[in-house]
Amino acid sequence: MAFFIPELLYIHLKTYFKILYLNCFKHFGFRRALFTIIMLYLWSLFGVILFVGRLLDEILYPKYRKIDIKEPVFIISNPRSGTTYLHRLLCLDEERYNYTLLYHTIFPSVTILRFIDFLGKIDQKIGSPGRKIADWIDDKAFDGWKDIHPTGINSSEEDEGMYIFPMLTVAICLLCPYMEEFEYLTIPDRLSPNVRDKLKRYFKSSIQRFHYATQPEKTLLSKNVISTGRLQIVLEAFPDARIIYPIRNPLKAVPSFSSMFAAPWKLHSPDIKLGSMQHRALSKIPIEFYQYFEDQRETLPAKNLYVVKYTELVKQPYQVVQDIYTYFNIDASETFLQKLKTETSKSRTYKSKHSYNIEDFGYSSEEIETELSSIIQHYDL
Repeated sequence: MAFFIPELLYIHLKTYFKILYLNCFKHFGFRRALFTIIMLYLWSLFGVILFVGRLLDEILYPKYRKIDIKEPVFIISNPRSGTTYLHRLLCLDEERYNYTLLYHTIFPSVTILRFIDFLGKIDQKIGSPGRKIADWIDDKAFDGWKDIHPTGINSSEEDEGMYIFPMLTVAICLLCPYMEEFEYLTIPDRLSPNVRDKLKRYFKSSIQRFHYATQPEKTLLSKNVISTGRLQIVLEAFPDARIIYPIRNPLKAVPSFSSMFAAPWKLHSPDIKLGSMQHRALSKIPIEFYQYFEDQRETLPAKNLYVVKYTELVKQPYQVVQDIYTYFNIDASETFLQKLKTETSKSRTYKSKHSYNIEDFGYSSEEIETELSSIIQHYDL
């Protein structure tokens, strides 16, 4: 069940109505229902804006379809595995890469992105009141994630926003805590061929629009920790994609993922306590990501896949980035290497304030070690 207009808008209505039913009827709570109605209203409003913008793209910028994105770089892994850190290090190579900011992923439309850029230029000339408003929104909307995953409207960010409107993303857990009802979202590669094809076409079209509207002469750099379950969809859309896969000890990554994505529950679902079945269902997602990647690893061309251990990334980030460039035969400019050296020197003093306990999220250490024992041993985690 879906609403679909080729390359314009794709909505998986099954997911939409399930969220509405679960949050507002089956598990009714005033705060949860109110929060759901507000968020779905905003989602619908933004969806209309996006649809109009993408429709105008077909009239004003039809050449976006001819954009050939060659050898894009995708950082894909389990959440909380150093992907954001690695992504922001690579983003320092500004001469080479074109990467999405958060607002790019919310409105992947040539017309809308160019209009936003136009407003930005006017805003600069009148004292940047718009930028101050955006900063205020960042402080209010993302305050709870400051110590977990710092982000903002104008921050470099993963492309998961492009899957928000189709609603084929486990990120809906931020709004709906009943992920035991949405098992089909964890590995979208296993969806029906019809749904997969529609999602692939929508995603590829979104990337093309963003790339065309910004810096199409550069190499696309993308990061997404939820696309582990979409490996085949990504490769079908971009067959020559280079994939970097950071991997971390699941005893660290699994509870860190659960803590991060359950953070909004304190706001709209305070009735869900730590250790509940909802937390367990949430924790199951990264476990399945680990398992699915291992199932798919042998099908990926070796020349297009580079695995990075989290511990090595943290200990010697400068060397890790150089190794990535060497593996993919990418030339690193002196300007980039100097920026990289400066940034990695500063990062050694950073200590995360994000703390968690595995048992709080429905799993024990023994269970995780048992389910992922072969992966822990294979990568010496």
